[in-house]
Amino acid sequence: MADLPDEMKDRYGLNRSPAKIIGYLLVAFAVVIAAVAIAMQFIGRGPTIELHNTGHTVQSNSAVLITYTVHGEAGVELECSATAVNDDFAEVGAKEWTWTMEKDTETRALTLATSERAASGSIEYCSRVP
Repeated sequence: MADLPDEMKDRYGLNRSPAKIIGYLLVAFAVVIAAVAIAMQFIGRGPTIELHNTGHTVQSNSAVLITYTVHGEAGVELECSATAVNDDFAEVGAKEWTWTMEKDTETRALTLATSERAASGSIEYCSRVP
């Protein structure tokens, strides 16, 4: 095969220069690293919990009704926190509780007791119980 011209060796893959081999190895290595990075984004993650405050209604000088929606996964236990504030943004009510989602998306309401008339109320967070 030594009598073949160089262009024939290139065409049929017989020209195995070290630079080409290193180039192919670098490309293969980059593909493997990219695949591992993408897989790491999905391995070991639990369901994502999304909280959306949908509204609040001041019921009296001592209570505010807060409505919210949580998107997640049925059977996941959550820890949540709610606060109510007055016109000066001072906290006038707070509560923490845990509950288990029965459906993937749940809309709930919470009546939060306050020490004085609240201007607003919201659910601060809902996160998975470890």
